[in-house]
Formats: sequence, structure tokens, C-alpha cells
Amino acid sequence: MRAGRACNVRARRQNTAVLPEVQLAVRVRGRHPWFFRKMVRKPARPLPKGGAVRVVDKDGTFVGVGFYNPRSELTLRMLARAEVDDVDAYLAGLLDAAVALRRDVLRLDRVTDAYRVVHSEGDGFPGFVVDRIGDAIVAQMFSLAVRNHIEALGERLRVHFPGARLLLGADREAAAREGFSPPPPVRAQPTEVVEHGARFSVVPGHGHKTGFFADQRDNRQLVRALARGRTVLDLCCHAGGFAVHAALGGARTVVAVDLDEEAVALATENAARNRVRVDVRHDDAFAVLRAARPGAHDLIVLDPPKWIAGKADLDAGLPRYLDLNRAALQKLAPGGLLVTCSCSGALDAAGFEAMLRRAAAEAGRDVRLLDRRGAGPDHPVALECPETGYLKVFVGHVR
Repeated sequence: MRAGRACNVRARRQNTAVLPEVQLAVRVRGRHPWFFRKMVRKPARPLPKGGAVRVVDKDGTFVGVGFYNPRSELTLRMLARAEVDDVDAYLAGLLDAAVALRRDVLRLDRVTDAYRVVHSEGDGFPGFVVDRIGDAIVAQMFSLAVRNHIEALGERLRVHFPGARLLLGADREAAAREGFSPPPPVRAQPTEVVEHGARFSVVPGHGHKTGFFADQRDNRQLVRALARGRTVLDLCCHAGGFAVHAALGGARTVVAVDLDEEAVALATENAARNRVRVDVRHDDAFAVLRAARPGAHDLIVLDPPKWIAGKADLDAGLPRYLDLNRAALQKLAPGGLLVTCSCSGALDAAGFEAMLRRAAAEAGRDVRLLDRRGAGPDHPVALECPETGYLKVFVGHVR
């Protein structure tokens, strides 16, 4: 796989007959794929970092095959619950199944050329995300184990997406935790993606995440359906996805706001690309709400950045969500709709709803929840790993 230049990482083939064994310090009752350092006994001899291992629990009961990295607090990531003869072949099978889900079951190619191909543990991959973005395939690594097998995975992606640009990146914080050097920055080359007839200019591998928020595709469609005749305010608009769909849906007026100048330029371009009228502003979401006339908007979309990166950030990040939602509810017209989002995985749905309940109370508004949503089905949530369901999107109606 390439990221400006070839990654010279040779995939490691391992056979379970010779896999080293790692024992857990706990008995295993469930199927969650993560085991942290305190849950894993230190092997008698050092093992290769990021290598495949055979896993047994405290009682010696076979658990499965996983990837071991003693450098990381998340020391063991499970790959399979059965013996694995060839790790690369097993990963190739997982990739084949992930592509088949998107193409044969969800049939996403009919409505878009921008969707998630691999959703980490949601597809059985420990720390690996792949998005299709137009003519590019963008992969992000979050684990050393994936780094060790990335060449074989890249070759398999070429089979499924012949002719596509393969771009490789890594979450820098994850790379530091896992102990590998992130690949060089991807050279920015824009492309166009189509989503339910709307067209967006995207720079794959550049900016936030993989370059495009494919996880909001179905929620953008919802806003499009709700927007007819409404005055729409899209805060933290990024590329203008919600704003463009609202305009295409027949909104009376649409205002889109972002503090990032690149996002403002991109949203402006995307409005022009779709021949819709959107008032795109470079401003702070809180300042816009403070200055807004009460009742000026009857559909407000809040899609802020990831304010809570981990549990340690809850005390700092949660008040920001509270302040933003309270301000929006204070200014929303009676009978108006609030579409509010959080991509912070450390804040679960119950916590997000509790925050919204408090925001409504402090705003003095009676709000009915019409829908609780998440990412599209190309971001499957593994029941054994609820962390894969990071995105929360609530739709509220002010009485």
C-alpha cells in the first residue's frame, strides 16, 4: 500500500502450530476483543511486538488467536475465537467479507462511491479502518499488528478496487501508543464523490479522519427529508454535507458555519457544485448562537468535532456539548427540530441523552426525542465490542 511512497513493511505469515502462547490473568466469560495490560500475564520470554499469539485464559482454557503488543495499554486484541492456520489468509477473508457486505448486501455502490469498507472491530479487524472515497481507497492504522500486515492487506484491496489510489495513514496518537512510525503525509489530490445525487469535492486522506464523513450519509438524507420549507442552521458544517442536502431538500434558507477556513472554502465550493444557495460563514458556533435572534431557525444541526477523546476528557468535553445544545435549544423556534450529534466514543448514548435532557431543562424547553440514530450500516456495531458504535445522532422536536 502506498502513502506518497511505498511502505517497506513485509507482512508476516504465522502458523498457529508455532504461535507463542499468552495467558490472561482473568477468566473469560464474554467475547469482548480487548484485553488491557493488567488483564494479561507477562510471558516468560519477550515476544514480537504486534505479533499473533495463541491466547488462553487464567484456567488455561483456549480463548482464540490475537495480536500481542506489550508496549500498549491495550495489550491484546483478539482476532479469532478459533485456531488460525495463516494470519494473512484469515485477514484476507475478513476483508473479502467486509467488501461483500457493502456491495452485495447493502448495495452501497448504487447510491454512493463514498463509504466505509472496513470498520475496525465491527468487521473483525483489530485497529484498522478503510474508506472508499471516490477514486481513492484510504486506510488508517490504529494498531502495530495491522502495520505488520499492511502490505498483504493493500494487495487484497487492489483486487477489490483495481485502479484505485491506495492511500495509507495512521492516527498519530495511536501510533505513539502502539510503537510505530506513521507513514509520511498523503499528497493532497482532490476528487469528487456522489451521495444520493449530491456531489462533494473531497481531498482523500486529508483533514479530519479519512477526508470525508461517510458515517453521516444516512443522517444527511434525513435532514434533506426534514428540511423542506424550513430555515436551517448547520453548525460545525465541515464540507457542508448537511447544508447541501438541506438546500436540495427545499429548505427556505440555509446558513452553514465552521471555524476552520479550509472547511468554509470546501462548503462554499460544494454548494456551488450542487447549484444550491447556502450562506457559508467563517465563525464560531457559540458566537453564532449567542447572536442569533430567538426563533430565527426552525432546524438546527449540531455536528461538533470529537470533544471527548477518552474517559479522561469527559469532565472537560461534556460541558461543551451541554453549552452548545442548551444555546441551540434556547434559540430554536417553537415546533423546531434539533439534529444533534457526537462522534466521541467515550461518551455513550445514555450519557449523551442525559446531557441533552439537562440542556433542555436549562434552556426551559420541552423537547421530544423523535429518533436516536448512529452511523450508517457500513459502520457495523459489533455486539461484543460496543465501542464500534461511537456516533450518536438524536433528533429532537421542541413543543
